[in-house]
Amino acid sequence: MIRLLRFLEISRKQWLWMVAGIVLGVAVIAANTLLMAVSGWFIASMAVSGSSGVAFNYFFPSAGIRFLAIARTVGRYAERLVTHEATFRILAELRVWLFKRFEPLSPACLERYAGGDVAGRLRADVDALETLYLKIFAPLAVGIISIAAALVFLAWFSPPSALIMLLFLLLAGIGLPLVVRSLSEEPGRRSAVLAAELRNSVTEGLQGVEELILLGAIERQAVVVDNLSAGVIREQERLGRINALSLAGMSLFAGAGVAAVLLTGSMQVAAQQIPPPNLVMLLLFSAAIFEAAGLLPAALLMLPAARESADRVFELADAPIPVPDNPLSGEMPADNGICFTNVSASYLPGRPVLRDISLTVPTGGSLVLTGSSGVGKSLLLEILLRFRNYEGSITVGGVEIRDLSKETLLGMIAAVPQHPHLFNGSIRDNIMLGNPSADEQLVLQALSDSCLDAWVAGLPSGLDTAVGVGGSAVSGGEARRIALARALLKDVPILLLDEPTEGLDAATEREVVARLNRRLRTTRDTTVLVVSHRPACLGLGDTVLRL
Repeated sequence: MIRLLRFLEISRKQWLWMVAGIVLGVAVIAANTLLMAVSGWFIASMAVSGSSGVAFNYFFPSAGIRFLAIARTVGRYAERLVTHEATFRILAELRVWLFKRFEPLSPACLERYAGGDVAGRLRADVDALETLYLKIFAPLAVGIISIAAALVFLAWFSPPSALIMLLFLLLAGIGLPLVVRSLSEEPGRRSAVLAAELRNSVTEGLQGVEELILLGAIERQAVVVDNLSAGVIREQERLGRINALSLAGMSLFAGAGVAAVLLTGSMQVAAQQIPPPNLVMLLLFSAAIFEAAGLLPAALLMLPAARESADRVFELADAPIPVPDNPLSGEMPADNGICFTNVSASYLPGRPVLRDISLTVPTGGSLVLTGSSGVGKSLLLEILLRFRNYEGSITVGGVEIRDLSKETLLGMIAAVPQHPHLFNGSIRDNIMLGNPSADEQLVLQALSDSCLDAWVAGLPSGLDTAVGVGGSAVSGGEARRIALARALLKDVPILLLDEPTEGLDAATEREVVARLNRRLRTTRDTTVLVVSHRPACLGLGDTVLRL
């Protein structure tokens, strides 16, 4: 429950919208119950006036009935508008907050989770949390406030009826919700867990569908998805039966409560303690107030699933940051020379990959790291980018990179990772991520230096050609050169290249290396660190080091 309250803390900027939604909810229930009560009293009073011949002023109550009817309709619309606006604003804040928490966890922490699991927590679990305000917090607040106000109203006209209704409202508003919450705890939790597993299986299956087809494993994957889907449906059916039980219980208590008020009120009418029209008013008011009590079981029914989603979200959001930042650092590197001294690092604790590595790349120098797979070439670049922690010392311009803020360090570095990601946009969009303010001339220069100019010129839409989701509309070699152009456009003093020519044919590879060398010779102050096992890339370095 503490994590659910933490949700309100994250959403505190939207408190005005949340409070307004609750106030409007209470106002709608008040208008509805009073409309029923005043209408019953008005009809009964008119009947008594007609039979007794006593004059009755019907203008004021009829005007009140019209006002309450309009207020109920307008209030219901406004309540829906405000509560949904609050929900959308809360979800927007929560997504941004969560993305900011996830960003420093990548890649060292997030890689321990399946891609579908991380996406599910960021999207589906966050979406599920909309129930916290819209279907849990707001209904609970509206129900409790409305019930308390209704009891005060009943006590004003008939204290015995208020006591009777207090008993049945306690049963309907507290007893029944507690039973519903107890029954829905396990199916609600399992429903959230199975839904997360289902999302993960579907996502992983779609991402690896080619391999599943090649291995003939489509049917097995389909069986896994089908079993998980059946499990989700089974738990949701259990929750549906529990909800039906709560609705039946609410109807039972409402009917019994109205019957008890009828009995008590009739005795008061017989004793001439209240006029007969007031009995009709109390009966209709008592029946209508159970709308407020009915909000509580439905809210508590959804609580376990929402709590499970909140636990999944906050479990990842609260994970320790693997590589702490130093945002208040005031130190600035004197140049862009890189020095590794006795550096050790690993992907997993207790399994070191790099041990006591020492090397230096002077300002404007270039070094090519080569060696067999698994010796830690790419890891060396990742720790320089502060994606992973390390032991020993790494300095840029004489300043330890631990003492630099990530913003400062990454502002000096452009990198092409081993598996570059292309976003679902155009070639231009992906290249200009490196420098959004770059002019057309700089973009064309980056295209030329990455050997993309001829290819782009032959496309019908040129730079506006879409690359597809994850670069699915371009080849692997084209995707890598787009990532290279993006890095070159950033135009910073340190350039890191991890297998920059992977997936290219021999002729294109030689041309890319030649153009890169030409560019780097014209900007001799750029420090370059290249990781590659391809012989052609050895020409990119002043020095070649084999790990």
